[in-house]
Amino acid sequence: MVKIKSDIEGFHATRPVLTMGMFDGVHKGHFALLSSVIQRAKKIGGESVVLTFWPHPRVVLGHDSDKLHLLTTLEEKTRLLSEAGINHIIILPFTKEFSGLSAQDFIQKFLVQKIGIKHLVAGYNHRFGHGGISKPELLKLAEQNQFGIDFFGPVTIDGVKPSSTAIRQYISDGDVREASRLLGRFYSLKGRIVGGKRLGRQLGYPTANISMDDSLKLVPHDGVYACKVHLLGKSYGGMLNVGSRPTIDPENSDKTMEVHIFDFQKEVYAEEISVEFIMRTRPEIKFPSLEALKERLRKDETDVRSALKKEGILMSGR
Repeated sequence: MVKIKSDIEGFHATRPVLTMGMFDGVHKGHFALLSSVIQRAKKIGGESVVLTFWPHPRVVLGHDSDKLHLLTTLEEKTRLLSEAGINHIIILPFTKEFSGLSAQDFIQKFLVQKIGIKHLVAGYNHRFGHGGISKPELLKLAEQNQFGIDFFGPVTIDGVKPSSTAIRQYISDGDVREASRLLGRFYSLKGRIVGGKRLGRQLGYPTANISMDDSLKLVPHDGVYACKVHLLGKSYGGMLNVGSRPTIDPENSDKTMEVHIFDFQKEVYAEEISVEFIMRTRPEIKFPSLEALKERLRKDETDVRSALKKEGILMSGR
């Protein structure tokens, strides 16, 4: 059973083997690193430890924080790290004061004195301490403080390095299929169903309007998506639209996210809903009339059902 702490005081682990970072997305590269940490811990009879930070440093330091979008919420990240088989997760509060610590101070005050580190597995591109330090300097600090160190990576998948930055770009472009290949799972988001204008019902495609739980969570590019919907303890296929609905509400510039759930007839509001993005079937389009939109929606349903069938996604609740 994983142990999760948001306070480093009083932390205890047997011969801790540690890695650290933001781990946004917890993608295939991260999983490979975590596996290395777990194996190293087993080898020395120790326990695996992940040290991560919250909130994101860019939020605290104001570095283009208005442009920051994350692949995982703190809840999602913690769950994924737990599922990887890590023994301990420390969620360290990131503050301006903390950001000013030198690598030497951080190692001595946190890793050595409070965690009792025995071995560090560092990502090949991890920046360490205020301003960052070089690999030789980090090796020297490890020797001085008597803990082992490995540098891990990079991992490649069909010649591509999975990185949080690359995955964010794919999702921002609407290429959720490529993003899922690097994530090792379908990209998903969670929210609540809220009331809408009920225009989907008039078009023959009633939708659930989704209000997201976390404003920092990255929303895929505008368009129509084949998706898997999780609602009321069951799973369904769905057709999801991200965008401003230019045909129905041309004056509106606010983005909405609404999903037509296949084989689902209930009216639900305020319920928690999560969706997994399977693939984008088309961009958002402004149609000349509502009738033209209705006709296209019928084609969209055929395209989306076909995409879901190809992926083996459930087409009815269970």
